[in-house]
Amino acid sequence: MVNIHGYPLDLQKRVERDIASLILQKSEQYKIDKLAKKYQVVNSVLCRVIPALIRKGLLEKVDETTVCIKGLPQANIESVFQYAQKAKLKPSTIVRDVSLIKADQFLSNKLKVKENGLIYQQIRTRLVDDHVLANQYNFIPFEICPGLENVDLSQRSFQVTLEEDYYTVIKRIEETYHFGPQTRDDAEILSLTENQEVIIVQRMSYSASNMPLVFADIHINPTQFHYVENLWPEAARLIQKK
Repeated sequence: MVNIHGYPLDLQKRVERDIASLILQKSEQYKIDKLAKKYQVVNSVLCRVIPALIRKGLLEKVDETTVCIKGLPQANIESVFQYAQKAKLKPSTIVRDVSLIKADQFLSNKLKVKENGLIYQQIRTRLVDDHVLANQYNFIPFEICPGLENVDLSQRSFQVTLEEDYYTVIKRIEETYHFGPQTRDDAEILSLTENQEVIIVQRMSYSASNMPLVFADIHINPTQFHYVENLWPEAARLIQKK
């Protein structure tokens, strides 16, 4: 079965499940034509999902005709949502929009996708103990999490959702922190005073294959210092220096 964009989602899910459950065993090499025959598809259809599996770190290409199974990577990075729960805080999320957009040049470079390639834009408001803390804008290549628009993230970590529902494990994160101007959404949703700056966290998450998975642009309310200090220590230090 394919979706309206012609992408073989069911095939991708089958191969991912088989890698996670060790039906396709780690370190085994497969000729692409034999693997296609196993899943009863033609080579060209299998080749459409291979780049997503490589991006997720589930397999790698040996050469143009052969792939090697890498297995499901072990999750070892806690999300902010998980960390908040461990700190006895109550995190929650309001997902304001999930839509497919075409990558502009900036997002194309960030996510290593073709310009105008399909990516998800996920717009969320993050709350802790029912206090509005941040606006977050996630950008994810479509093939990483097809069907994301139907997922309820109100009481669940997005990172855990990627791990458990999409076999996508984040292995490395790079973050930058700086003060920046508020957007109209920030002013309204974070209840900021006029011209008050927000802390902007730009986060890039990478897979075991060192390929980008999610680019996040997070706008944090600096007046919620207690929560910022608990969840984003680097951001708290930025506030203290100002």
